[in-house]
Amino acid sequence: MPQRTIALGIMAASLAGSGTVSPGTLLPPEPNLCRNLSAASAALGIDVYVFSPDSYDPASGTLIGCRLEGGSWQPSRVPLPDVVYDRSFPKSADSRRRCAAALSALGERKRHERINGRLPSKLRVYDCLRGYSSIAPYLPATAPYRNISQLEYLLPDLPRGAVLKPAAGMQGRGFLHIEAPYSSSTELIVRGRTRNNVSFKQAFRSFPALGQWLQSFMGSSPFLIQPYLPLRTADDRPYDIRVLLQKDEKGQWQVSGSAARLGQPESLTSNLHGGGSAQPAADTLAASFMRTKAEHLLAKIHTISGQTAVLLEENFGRFGELAFDFGLEPSGKLWLLEVNAKPGRDAFRQTGDRAAATLSITRLLQYARYLTNRGGKAMTTADESASRLSRPQSKNRP
Repeated sequence: MPQRTIALGIMAASLAGSGTVSPGTLLPPEPNLCRNLSAASAALGIDVYVFSPDSYDPASGTLIGCRLEGGSWQPSRVPLPDVVYDRSFPKSADSRRRCAAALSALGERKRHERINGRLPSKLRVYDCLRGYSSIAPYLPATAPYRNISQLEYLLPDLPRGAVLKPAAGMQGRGFLHIEAPYSSSTELIVRGRTRNNVSFKQAFRSFPALGQWLQSFMGSSPFLIQPYLPLRTADDRPYDIRVLLQKDEKGQWQVSGSAARLGQPESLTSNLHGGGSAQPAADTLAASFMRTKAEHLLAKIHTISGQTAVLLEENFGRFGELAFDFGLEPSGKLWLLEVNAKPGRDAFRQTGDRAAATLSITRLLQYARYLTNRGGKAMTTADESASRLSRPQSKNRP
């Protein structure tokens, strides 16, 4: 008996600023992701389209979406979604409210499932995870940045300096490294990335001068303070390991792929949007550690990711995919740096890991189908997840 076709709506914050390919067509945000999901959806009986909050008229219940038809994106009336894949990246509080209001209005007209819940702020995630003994050892000490007096008090105990980063930032924007002075006459050196993701370096003669500059740089945005960690390769490039976890057609967490992201030698961050590049995780780890240790580290990264995913679900609701960023010191000490509930796939494209790139698309679609058929919640215990994800996985078979 054939399965009924389900509607999967990819929600963007706006389609107004999307590129126009030709009259009557649009190029939605994240075009590669949207195109790949659309191309793979037919085989699973899924109708994929892209929409925005402005596409929906609550009074009439009409939704206008963009479908991929004949190689181009065509706007048309679409059925209300059975499943929503939220890929909105609001640039303002008003945009964030409009996205939430649209989802609420759609839900009042027709019940739908969502691929992912929302993670709270980085600080709330940190405060949650540090309460678990299995995860706490891998979390860098983190606190909200308050003022320059706090920084002046902490720096003498941070031999490598301090890191300041936006509490709600992404792509390495606004990341700062402040080096501790060795004497009162030594300049304070700040290196980092502007809000436009441009590298810079600046010196200050005093803490008051630095404090004034930080106020201007941060504006009203909350920042976090952490110790600076030496997370660099043997050839002195900043790097991290990105792991993508997704639920499969049975609602169980699986590793879809892993990749190493490397920044330029003079850079502080490894983000791809900041000029970084991606390489297979296993190869990058093997270049810094013995092959056996590299395999052990990657397996450990997968295990910690699985355990963390389950704990986040227990505290913040259901998720269908999560990305985890890990840093490694030269000694092999692991640090869980970030968790991302709206992960990209560019790293897999850059590494040429076609298996991971394909899995990242098909698993999401299979999970969408699962959500419409399931009889219960798609939840996994921490022990089950750790057991399944602890096996070493090659770059071609995530």
